[in-house]
Amino acid sequence: VLLAMKKIFEFNEFREGQLEAIISYLNGKDTFVFMKTGGGKTLCYAISAVCFNGLTIVFSPLKALMKDQKRELIKAGVPCATLYANLAQGACVQEKIFEEIACGLIKVLFVTPEKLVSNEGFCRFITRLYEQQKVRFVIDEAHCIIAYQDFREAWGRLGILKQHWKLAPIMLLTATCTQPEVDEIRANLTIEKDNFAIIRSSTSHRPEMIFNVQERKEIRDQYINDIIDIINANLLGRIIIYCATHFSCEYLYNKLQENLTDVSLGYFHGGLCDDERETTMNNWTSNQIQIMVATSAFGMGINSSNIRVVIHVGAPMSITNLIQEAGRAGRDGNTATNVIFYSKKD
Repeated sequence: VLLAMKKIFEFNEFREGQLEAIISYLNGKDTFVFMKTGGGKTLCYAISAVCFNGLTIVFSPLKALMKDQKRELIKAGVPCATLYANLAQGACVQEKIFEEIACGLIKVLFVTPEKLVSNEGFCRFITRLYEQQKVRFVIDEAHCIIAYQDFREAWGRLGILKQHWKLAPIMLLTATCTQPEVDEIRANLTIEKDNFAIIRSSTSHRPEMIFNVQERKEIRDQYINDIIDIINANLLGRIIIYCATHFSCEYLYNKLQENLTDVSLGYFHGGLCDDERETTMNNWTSNQIQIMVATSAFGMGINSSNIRVVIHVGAPMSITNLIQEAGRAGRDGNTATNVIFYSKKD
């Protein structure tokens, strides 16, 4: 484990909770890992995967997040692949991935829960690995299980992991969960208490973050002028602006485009088609977009180091949303600002 940390991932020491989580998981325990946003959750399963003689399957909520994590692991020299539930990838590509897994050439496989619940062939493939004791699971952004009714139905059906492959350990990762929510997730997955570990960092505090709360001026969209002033004062970094709805996201994007002609803007929400979302995400990760106007769909796993400001156009719907959205900023450890606009309607 220490050798993998130093030689493969080039870190000199573990952050709080990482080594404990890795050891627990490698010892076969179902392990729930709480770490603050930007706290190094990915390293917990990445090192575990390198040290495990088999395949680690990571369930992830977003294609964009899967692609980003795959790119980072490949950069570190860890062989990995992604499998999608839809046919966009092509049968030949997927067959090649299965062949590479069978030959032991892939250590980490990123999939969405839909791939598990909708593809019997994939389940049979997992069973063959399980019979050789060569598979284990990771659920990234595990809080999605709680919100599956509002998110995606397949997240509520991950209990089949323990039904079919009882002894394969599961690592669950999140920055946001209360103890009752942990209990609900554990019950949903039918994880037994006596083989269950919770690793929680001592604090979710990020001292580099500044929170600025302002009243939103609704008259003649005055708040948009306030947002433009914030943008003009922070043009050296990147900015994410969170809106509550698809309509408000596109409305604000159009208003900013009218007033900020020299700045590259984009917008992102769940109402975009797959191609639009993928293009926008690629433009963001390649630094072609400086300012992103988005709903909470552009939250989980966005791991850009140069986000200096996050603006919440309205008060976030929950503390979980606030932590997820605010946590996109300041990932390089330098000072970052969150501006939260509120009104009497919030």
